[in-house]
Amino acid sequence: MAAILLLAVATIVLALFLGLLVPGAGLALGGVVTVLGIGAIVWLAMAGAARQMPSDLAPETQDVELLGPGGPDDPRS
Repeated sequence: MAAILLLAVATIVLALFLGLLVPGAGLALGGVVTVLGIGAIVWLAMAGAARQMPSDLAPETQDVELLGPGGPDDPRS
């Protein structure tokens, strides 16, 4: 939860800094940074709600089956 709060505060500070640095483009850039920050916060919250580690999901992936010579993707057959 502390990481999400830190990310939210950093997003707001960066948006304000951009607004002060470039007054003409500050609103647009501040809006972009704010939307990206909100997206990152939602992503982190959803990852935390899943309660699964990425290392737990890796064994569930299917093995790749390579098609050898003479397969349907072989241009010579």
